[in-house]
Amino acid sequence: MIKPKFPIFLPDATYGSVKSTTFNDLKEIGTPGVVTTTLHIENAIGSEYIKEFGGIKKFFGWENLLLTDSGGWQVFSLINSKGASSKNKATEAGCSFVDEKTGKQRLLTPESSIQIQYNLDPDILTVLDFPILGNATFAQRKECVRINTVWAKRAKTAYVNTYGDSSGKLLGAVIQGGNDFELRKQSAQELLELDFDLYNFGGLPLHTPITWKTKSEEGFYHEMLQYVSELIPSSKTKYAMGVGQPTDIAFCVDVGWQIFDSVLPTRNARHGYLYVSEGQGEETKSYKNLSHDILRVKKEDYKFDEKPVDANCKCECCTTVSRAYLRHLIRINEPAGFRLATIHNLWFYQRWMEKLN
Repeated sequence: MIKPKFPIFLPDATYGSVKSTTFNDLKEIGTPGVVTTTLHIENAIGSEYIKEFGGIKKFFGWENLLLTDSGGWQVFSLINSKGASSKNKATEAGCSFVDEKTGKQRLLTPESSIQIQYNLDPDILTVLDFPILGNATFAQRKECVRINTVWAKRAKTAYVNTYGDSSGKLLGAVIQGGNDFELRKQSAQELLELDFDLYNFGGLPLHTPITWKTKSEEGFYHEMLQYVSELIPSSKTKYAMGVGQPTDIAFCVDVGWQIFDSVLPTRNARHGYLYVSEGQGEETKSYKNLSHDILRVKKEDYKFDEKPVDANCKCECCTTVSRAYLRHLIRINEPAGFRLATIHNLWFYQRWMEKLN
């Protein structure tokens, strides 16, 4: 098992690649690991094929840390998407859904999720969890927490039966409970009794009228992130799933979280939204003594700008092209521009995490 120096940020390799980059690019950046999406890999490639090939890391040509999710978030997004089939539903048995590509009915269970991840052979696996919709009633949220624990028990049994006692892998469980402090505490206590290696924050802790507190400030729900972290013993690894803004990560490290992942740096890069050092952009974001700027390189202001994206950055983007040229590449949807912008944002994130060590 690879043991990186925490805290770490893991970009999302959803379908088997971090969009617009190569795994060699990630090595050059110093990226310590990636997260890959179990269900997408299963649907697009097939985990049995990956097993026969020799595992997902061999398939990718990737030597660093690799973490797989359970597929649960993707299934729940599918079940609750607009116009979803009435056959899509989640029960204690598992998640039943119609595969959009084949039209066939499928069932993802705690056991089958572990089997898929076993076939992929990552370093860290995640048990199937039961996310809570923001507009759920208290009774529905309580039922979600109950099922979440039931699934975690079944997943751990499947994991032990599959791997035995000395796999060298780590297994993570997901603490649910929505915006309810007591339900979060209940979920954490029940999962801690099952003794997992990692404990993950489930559900994006966002302040919105629908998902969290009404008439609340925008941004991340820091109080909940701190509260859940304090429920987890320091001897356990803590994974804040989906937390991706640099200043939010800095806060979360302060309160004990160690692993982070998000599509933000790569998705934003493709839209010309770049993270740069303070004094290099248009808007400053700060947390305590740490600050960075945002540079929206597609703006007209940069049409004739010969400077690099960030004069303090040593990535391939900042040492080879001007803001004006990068702006042109991204505006015409040129893949080379997406790649350079993505390399820059991931380089920034890696250096940011190093500051937090």
